[in-house]
Order: sequence, then C-alpha cells, then structure tokens
Amino acid sequence: MKNYYLLLTFLGFSGAAVAQGITFSSQTFGGTSSICCGADMNGDFLDDIVTVNAPNVTVYLQKTAGGFEAHTYNVPGLTNNPGWSIAAGDYDRNGFNDLILGGSDRTSVLKANDTGTGFTQLVHTTESNPNVNNFNRYIFSQRNNFIDIDNDGNLDVFACHDVDQNHIYRNDGAGNLVFDISLFVTPALAGNYATVWTDFDNDGDMDMFEAKCRGGSNDYTDPQRINVLYRNNGDGTFTNVAPAAGVADGAQSWSTAFADYDNDGDMDYVLSNVYEDQNKFYRNNGDGTFTDIIATSGINLIRTGDGHVDNGSWEIQQADFNNDGFVDFLWQNSKQLYINNGDMTFTGYNLAFSEGAIGDFNNDGFLDVQTGNKVYYNSGNPNKWLGVKLQGVTSNRSGIGARIEIYGAWGKQIREIRSGEGFSHMSSLNAHFGIGTASAIEKVVVRWPSGTVDTILNPSSNQNLFVLEGSSVLGVDQMTNSDFSVFPNPTSDVLNIKSSNNAANITNAQVFDLSGRVVLSSDASNNTVDVKSLSTGSYIISLKDAEGRQFTKKFIKK
Repeated sequence: MKNYYLLLTFLGFSGAAVAQGITFSSQTFGGTSSICCGADMNGDFLDDIVTVNAPNVTVYLQKTAGGFEAHTYNVPGLTNNPGWSIAAGDYDRNGFNDLILGGSDRTSVLKANDTGTGFTQLVHTTESNPNVNNFNRYIFSQRNNFIDIDNDGNLDVFACHDVDQNHIYRNDGAGNLVFDISLFVTPALAGNYATVWTDFDNDGDMDMFEAKCRGGSNDYTDPQRINVLYRNNGDGTFTNVAPAAGVADGAQSWSTAFADYDNDGDMDYVLSNVYEDQNKFYRNNGDGTFTDIIATSGINLIRTGDGHVDNGSWEIQQADFNNDGFVDFLWQNSKQLYINNGDMTFTGYNLAFSEGAIGDFNNDGFLDVQTGNKVYYNSGNPNKWLGVKLQGVTSNRSGIGARIEIYGAWGKQIREIRSGEGFSHMSSLNAHFGIGTASAIEKVVVRWPSGTVDTILNPSSNQNLFVLEGSSVLGVDQMTNSDFSVFPNPTSDVLNIKSSNNAANITNAQVFDLSGRVVLSSDASNNTVDVKSLSTGSYIISLKDAEGRQFTKKFIKK
C-alpha cells in the first residue's frame, strides 16, 4: 500500500522474528511542527494532524481515500505557539476536540466551534470572577493534559509549571475553565516537567506521575527534582506515594512512557533522565511498588562513541509498532526505537526520527509517526490488530481516562486513553492493539471513568471498533440505561421508546453505525424513531431526555 514512498529505515530480525520486522517510509504532508499533534479533529475517528503557527491553526484532515486536506483557521489574539507541549480533548462536549498549548510564558486553550470549522482562544470576560477562563497569567508551561480530575464527566486542565506551583483549571460544566489550584494541590515548587495520568494501582481511578527536573540544581535531595507519584484516593484527594512505591527518583527527569510492557495487567514505565543521570525501567510489582529492571532489559546504557551513560533521553513515547501484542517505545536516545521481545527485554534500532505524534494516519491498522513536515508511515506486516474508538456519554465525551482490555489466546492486554503523554506531543485518542497471528478476540472490555463497563464479545480483528458508553453493558449492576427500552428489536421500520415511570421525556435521538458515524437524527418527540432509511445491520441509538441526560441502546435494523 505504501511501496511508492521513499524507504528510509529497515528494522531487521533474524530467524522466526523476521515476520515481525517493520519499515518506515516518509512523505511530506505540507505542514511543519516540532511539537506535534495527531488526533481526530472532526469527529470521524480518523487521526488528523494539527500544526500551530500563531495566529493560525492548520488542521490536516485525514481523507478516507488517503492523504490529507488542509484547513487553516485564524484565531484572533493568539500569540502563543506550543513551544513545549500540545494536548487535545473535547472539554465542552460539542463533538470537536479543543487544544491546550504550552509555551514559555503561558498556557492557551483553543476552543473548537460547534461545527469544527474554527477555534476561539479562551479569554477572561467575567469581571466578577477573575479566575474564569483567565489564562492571561505567567506560567512556564511544560506538559499540559486534559483530564477529568474530579470525575464529574467534564475535562479539566492540568498544566505543569517549570518555575512555580502547577496550575489547574476546573471545568464548571458550562463551557468555562476556572483557575482552581484546590482541585489538585501540589507543592509550591518549581521543576514540574511532564505529567502522565494512569491507573497504576488498578483501583479504577486515574493517578498521576510527574517527572521533575530543576536545571542548575545538583542536589539529588532537592524536592524540585524528585519525581512524584500521586495516588487517587477516590474521594477527591491525592497522596504522593512515590517514596513508598520506590520511584522517588532525584535524577533530572523529563519524560515517562507508561504501558503494560509484560502484559500482566498493570502499568510499568520507562523513565527518561537527562544529563549524566541513568535512565530507569520500572516494572510494576502489582502491590503498589516498582522495581528498576533496566540492567536486564537490553536497553542501551552507553552513548555511542563517548563511553558515558546515555544522557540524551528527553522525549519518550510508547506504542505497539509491529502489532505483535507487546508495547514498544520510541525515544531520543542512541537507539530511537526499542522493540519489545515479549520477555521484558528490548532490541534497539536506529531510525531517521525519534519523536512525534503517533497515530494511524492512513487507517491501515499500523501506527505511524508525524514529526516536522513529514509523516513516517509504518509499512506493516502480516500481524493482526484492533482499533477501539470511544465516545463517552456520562463520562467525558473523549473517553479520556477510560481503560480498554482485550482478551484472547495471548491472555490480556490493556490500554488507557490519555490526552498528552511523554514530554511534548499529542498522540491518537484511539486505542490500538496488535494481536500477532492470533485468530480470534474473545472480548473487549471498556471501563469508563463513570464506572460503566461495556463488554463486546467476539469482535473481528483488523477493524476499528466503535464503543458508545453504555451501549454494550452486560452486567445487571451496570444497567444505567434501564430507564428506557426500545422495541421491537430487531425492527424494520420504527423504533418505539418506552420509559419507566420516573424517567423524563425523550427530546431527541441520534443513531450511530458501528464505525461511530451519525447516520440519523430525530427529535423523537412522540417516542418513536423512523429507521426505514437505514441499511440492514447493527446500530446504536443515543437518547437525550428533557433533563439533558443521555442513554444508549443497541438495536438491529432488519
């Protein structure tokens, strides 16, 4: 499919591993960005590319037939470029992803309009409350994240501050972001470099790890350079458990790549340390502690040619690039790509690139990388794959903070949906799994931040699976949609909606196909939806009542 591109790099394997080899080939796409963003920006679940050159934002929309279509939007008043980081997520739930830009003197939030055809920079306009949408404050803005800190279904903003206390903006649910440090209190200390939100202790809520680095400080006991791991207590508070977990590293750290590298059901992580500090590879012991296993991992500790400990490891990112079911990682090192051998050892390879936005930029089931003005396309191999695309209903619409599990002959694999990981870039909000040569997937389980659990049995491989929150609930204890039922199911002409005694009236309905595309909208004012125009197949109907609540059901059109 991609053999017309210029071949740049070959990853060679010997013996039985030859089939796991991958190639990357580059193609110039028209834009340029050193801080890269690859995320769906128009709601079709295809990974797009965003570049920012203030005051303009250009969105390169991925076309279903291949390639990109560029759309440039002027953002009045925008002077801040993403000099350090960029993140994406739909904080106002209008169906289009918004952006956070991190620069050397401020954080900027760009709100996508309700048609996905432009952006507005959030500015303070409420004199009675100086904290509403007030981003006109100095912050040396490193890594930014969209994350639902208080789990109310609305995405908040967490911004690392290199020279002072971190900044937090609470989403009030009405389209505003309110400066509110009390939502997540961190010490009034500098050196805050990169955060990643992950459920490291498998208790169903998102914890946070922060890599810290303080330039000019040579003291390993300086709290401005000791990494922190905040456990979510489940009651709106967080506790730093890094010392007890064995990860209170005092090296100068820039970035982490959290993933389940050994497929044992919990998150491990690779830590990038700079200057003369040695990198670490922490295996999750499953009891709240970690063990550094870098010495046995096969990761190169020696810089090429100078004999020093590898000290060029700034950015680091994780993904399964060869679809063998084990997560690899990409980083700025003497070797740029480390392929997971499946036994917690890794083999390093040289690439023409070392970082960027990771996504499936040609929708072929293999992960590509955009950096600068190029997309490095993954040529793939015979291995099978599964993509999972989420849309939250009770949880935030982007599904950020959800955990996806897939089960099969390999056992279990897990992924988390994150907005902003690594140090700088924004990668796909779609989950990606490789399953090697496996012939079947037993089930997919999606654990939403709301507590809803969707289970999809026996999905086919080599497809993108769309999951609308609550549409595939199996357990009776999860039946949050029991206020409504639809009948007949299957149906050929009309779906009738029946509500329980305490349910509000349905005001409108949307029908999705299983790729996530809206195929029908109806006001449903008479509690019926005409589906005669739909083709035969399976669909998901999303119902909204007069109180603004949403409910989902699956149905079959005969």
